Amino acid sequence: MKKLLTTAGLVIALSTASFAAQNAGNVNGMNITVDEANQALKVLTKGKMTWDKLPKEGRNQLIHMMAPSKLVASASKKELSAKEQEAALSGFWMQKKMSKITISDKEAKTTYDKMVKAAKAANSKEKIPAFEKVKNNIKMQMAQEKVVNGLMKNAKITVN
Repeated sequence: MKKLLTTAGLVIALSTASFAAQNAGNVNGMNITVDEANQALKVLTKGKMTWDKLPKEGRNQLIHMMAPSKLVASASKKELSAKEQEAALSGFWMQKKMSKITISDKEAKTTYDKMVKAAKAANSKEKIPAFEKVKNNIKMQMAQEKVVNGLMKNAKITVN
């Protein structure tokens, strides 16, 4: 998931407008600024390298590595409807928020035990999988619930 978030973050970072005067390169006429290159290098090298310090071959590799993100961002803007773009952005935001939430195995086990108890009380005929098989799914669901509950806490909802 961390690799997905890093890639998605890189796509978003590269698709935002930048006011840096210098261009590091371009792909299909879309400029890749020095600022964008430095942002990518900061992620890739944990801040150990900048565009100015990067040798020519490294610059070439970086621009070629950044090109797909530029192309994907451009294609998505052209081909996705506003509603699809909103859904993608919402999904990315949710993943980002969820990645910052830590759910312990103990918390997940407590939730699992409650689910098992509820299933037994309802006389469910479905086979209940072992905790280890569903632990990560339960943790993701719990993290999602925490994010949603945080949003709903201060929401002012009216029905007309």
